[in-house]
Amino acid sequence: MATLLVTGANGFIGRHVVSTAEKAGHCVTAMVRNPRLGSVPGMVRHDLRFPLEGLPPADWIFHLAGGYAGAGREELFRADSRMAENIIDYGLKAGIKNWVIASAAEVYGDVEGIADEAAPTRPVIPYGRIKLDLEQRFAERLASLPGCRVVILRIGEVYGSQGRLMTELTTRLNRGFCPWPGSGRVAVSFVHAEDVAQAFLCALERARPGISIYNVVDDVPASWHDFVCSAALRLKAKPPLFLPVPLVYCYALCGTFACRLTHREPVLTQHALRLLMTPKALSNSRLKYELEFRPRYPSYADGMEEALSGLSH
Repeated sequence: MATLLVTGANGFIGRHVVSTAEKAGHCVTAMVRNPRLGSVPGMVRHDLRFPLEGLPPADWIFHLAGGYAGAGREELFRADSRMAENIIDYGLKAGIKNWVIASAAEVYGDVEGIADEAAPTRPVIPYGRIKLDLEQRFAERLASLPGCRVVILRIGEVYGSQGRLMTELTTRLNRGFCPWPGSGRVAVSFVHAEDVAQAFLCALERARPGISIYNVVDDVPASWHDFVCSAALRLKAKPPLFLPVPLVYCYALCGTFACRLTHREPVLTQHALRLLMTPKALSNSRLKYELEFRPRYPSYADGMEEALSGLSH
């Protein structure tokens, strides 16, 4: 049994990581910024933008904490950088040598074909640039630790029940109006949240000493068109309305401006639009070969039923 400190434990992926680790018999300290349902055993409330101390001992740190909803580009970069520096400072002082860092497929930029971990990293959106900066920050500061194990997980498009992707997609499909930029035929590697959590445990159990990088995706790259049309078919809803990109861009721009006036969080931003237009088909071969990762949901088609379960239709 290992003792774990999990940052961002209240997030969609973080909740799955905590639950999976506890079911496997590990002792988890779950760090959250804002508790959703009050205190639970093993929960620590702390805003990681500020230094931390006095936590229970841990063998591993799983770092998933990231920026918060509504943050602008510069504010998001500063917040994520500060969180990374604070958790690194704490881990070094505490003598923690084992780390798993949540990164993202967006560090590759516009992927041509299917990217493995040796592909060049040329992010084209702020989110990808921030994640690549964090990867480099952790690698540089932790590389000198003797006997360290630092695992960077580049996670694909995550879906699952109660996740924001499925909640918002389901809401719009059932309303009968779900605009989508272009044809939707952008290559994407999806991964179920439960399989992401399993990848964290594979890293804990089998990671080698040193710094290693793995893509965390399912076995079968697909496209946004396939994914959203499959969801519509299962919901017996009208399929998305595929619109010219400039038209959707104007829609996002106007919606963002209106939400700023009413102090609401916009659903479709220019940033989100670029995210939907970025090809990110990845290979999980290294993860399967070196860490013996076996996804419970090998493709989005296998996980769609679970992803739609429990949602209010």
